[in-house]
Amino acid sequence: MALTKIGDAGMPAGSLLQVQSNFITSDFNTASTSFVTTGLAQAITPLSTSSKILCIVSIGGWYVGGSGGSAVATVYRGSTNIGNGSSGLMLIDNDALNIPCTTQVLDSPSTTSATTYTVYVKTSGVTTYVSYSSYGHFTITLMEIAG
Repeated sequence: MALTKIGDAGMPAGSLLQVQSNFITSDFNTASTSFVTTGLAQAITPLSTSSKILCIVSIGGWYVGGSGGSAVATVYRGSTNIGNGSSGLMLIDNDALNIPCTTQVLDSPSTTSATTYTVYVKTSGVTTYVSYSSYGHFTITLMEIAG
């Protein structure tokens, strides 16, 4: 019986084919009411056009300043927002401080070209801080799953 290596054609659907991860440790803040990049990004080159990419984002902690303020984070594949266009993938509301958050989204990029996933944030107009050095790592993990 021949052993099948991860990444070989013919892996059963649902098999984990590869994992790519990245983190940043520099602080980020914004008061933008439009999505702006946080600088956290990771590329992956899918092995098959039928693969799914599970994107997991973990924010060690963030702070939304201002009474009644809110902020949302989302993930872009290239220039396409793969979260909700206005609500993103995670919400921090009402003067939250040092709140760790994790979200995930399953994407179908339908490509075997290198694809970059980037975390973006927007606010209700109040300054929002994602302070990695104070609150912990800010990470993105991409997992390719056989389709």
